[in-house]
Amino acid sequence: MKKTISMLLALAIVLSLGTMALAAVDEPDDEGLVDYLPAERPAVEDDLYAYADFDLVTQAEIPPGYLGWMYASDLSTEIEDEMDQIILDCVEGAGTYEKGTPEQKIADQYLAYTDTASRDAAGIEPLRPYLDKINGAQTIQEYAEALAEMDSDISYYSLLGYSVSVDLYDSTRYCVVLGAADLGLDQPYLLSDDMADLWELYTDYLAKLFTLSGVDEAEAAQKAADVLALQKELAASSLSPEEQDDFSKCYVPMSLEDVSALLPTLELAPILEAEDLIGAEEIYVEDPGQLEAVGELLTEDNLQLLKDYSTAIFLKDTAYYLSMDFRQASEDFSAARYDYEPLSLEENALYDVQSDLAWDFGRIYIQDHFSEESKQYVEDMTRDIMDVFEKHIDALDWMADETKQAAKKKLDTMTLKIGYPDDDAWPEYLDEVEYTSPADGGVLIENIFNSGRVYRAYMETLPGTEVDKSEWSMTPQEVNAYYNPSANEIVFPAAIIQGAFFDPDASYAYNLGGIGSTIAHEITHAFDSSGAMFDENGNYNVWWTDEDLEHFNQLCNEVAAYYDEIEIIPGYNINGELTLTENIADLGAVSCVAELCGDDPEALQEMFLNYAYTYGEKFTEDYLIDILLNDSHSPGWARVNAVASSTDAFYEAFDVQEGDGMYVAPEDRVGIW
Repeated sequence: MKKTISMLLALAIVLSLGTMALAAVDEPDDEGLVDYLPAERPAVEDDLYAYADFDLVTQAEIPPGYLGWMYASDLSTEIEDEMDQIILDCVEGAGTYEKGTPEQKIADQYLAYTDTASRDAAGIEPLRPYLDKINGAQTIQEYAEALAEMDSDISYYSLLGYSVSVDLYDSTRYCVVLGAADLGLDQPYLLSDDMADLWELYTDYLAKLFTLSGVDEAEAAQKAADVLALQKELAASSLSPEEQDDFSKCYVPMSLEDVSALLPTLELAPILEAEDLIGAEEIYVEDPGQLEAVGELLTEDNLQLLKDYSTAIFLKDTAYYLSMDFRQASEDFSAARYDYEPLSLEENALYDVQSDLAWDFGRIYIQDHFSEESKQYVEDMTRDIMDVFEKHIDALDWMADETKQAAKKKLDTMTLKIGYPDDDAWPEYLDEVEYTSPADGGVLIENIFNSGRVYRAYMETLPGTEVDKSEWSMTPQEVNAYYNPSANEIVFPAAIIQGAFFDPDASYAYNLGGIGSTIAHEITHAFDSSGAMFDENGNYNVWWTDEDLEHFNQLCNEVAAYYDEIEIIPGYNINGELTLTENIADLGAVSCVAELCGDDPEALQEMFLNYAYTYGEKFTEDYLIDILLNDSHSPGWARVNAVASSTDAFYEAFDVQEGDGMYVAPEDRVGIW
């Protein structure tokens, strides 16, 4: 498992990505795609989503190599196309740039991706030192130390991996976190007997990776089957996707003695030393139940199985960057799993280089794509929305004054970040990553490892230092936004302040439906079922009275139950608990922006229609099922219709009456803020 660069906890409005009155589609269309649309555009009072998005979604096409399309993806594609040309221009000048410049890194990393000869020549050899150390372990302790050394060097791990994060209980300091084991497949898939076909596809993939690494085919098949069985066993003891939103369960502080007690066959000190994290006084555990199961597996009898498991994970995580036979195996597995046509090597390289050097491209993007006027507009709108949110807090008849004051204090101290980081807040440590072209002896996987080494070295400098809350978790060119509870901040990258989200020449109501609802969504995240457990300083600290918290939890249960009843495709409903935080944020957002439209029906209509427009999407059925099982966001259809149907202003705007498709009885409508 390769760790991500971001270390900040963020609740994002991912724009990537019934049996009640609300229901989506009966069947996918002829191409196996789900777009939630009837044959003809319906009346707005029957289906706001389909009314607003009918032409948009009908005409939209899922690009080759992708599993779905969303309105936001069109904005992202425009940005990516621009950056693609920058990459190609840099490649034309390859070899002429000074070492360490963005142009040199961009050109050389693209060439490393596309030079198949250098990748094939290197083969699996760059992995050998790590694989040999793992497979050469003679004891469980040696095995665990080998994992720690690899984690410390290149930031890849499988069973046990340590990282540094902001301490949820004291947001001014960093802490050591023991991550959960890599399950290979998402937990719901490993626990469902309905996924037998996927299990077979997955074990065939692992067997292929073992074979490519030099293992006999029969032995490779057995190793793959054993690894899947191990991952199923770990999945049974792991937190569910729903539970992973509960920080009291997925972020548990333990003393070194407590962790050692769960890992009785290991000596912890040498492992922490190998991780370069010696001196930690306590460790935060992501999944205590799973860690206990890991402790039971760490016996000499299981040594070979564990070595095979870690080998499989390392091969899986790196196959895409290795020789063409490994890369093809990776592509074949993904294509078979989701039934799509992969991109070409060159097309993938353009995308991957933008990801690898995201912050370099961020500096390029903001030069021509963000204005101070836009920033001021968003700041003013944010203040308007915060004023409304404060009024909503004051109007709650179930909340005591003591809790209201604490909530308003959190709102008043919330930090707003717009566009891009200040000059001193860009992640300068990434400048140290070296990307070498094949012409200079470089190979892609080594460039990837270099990135991991720099990240890990930076992470190891953090313990004992004060948290820098000026840092960002998203680059300026991302069409997205987030709330970070550890900093009590809302962040809006420059790229989302465009298109239907924001048009400086459009009406205020139009922009309320776009960027306004996004702003309000992120503000509401500070008060969703997870964010509401953090105080104004970004600390995990319950500031509610017992009675108010009980009432709040009851309202959360009502929201979850409301969404549980919504069937998206036959046999698959929204998981109200899994999507609870995002649904609370959606409901709160539209409630706020609707109030800013006042009693003006035309303004309300414009707001609701543009809000719906930003959630237009279509997916392959298999990928939509994956979203329903694992994503904390409801599908776009529900983010529009389920929210509007629970918002009184929608009924006023479009004269929705009992018997209309969008109608939900007042007593059945849900919402908290």
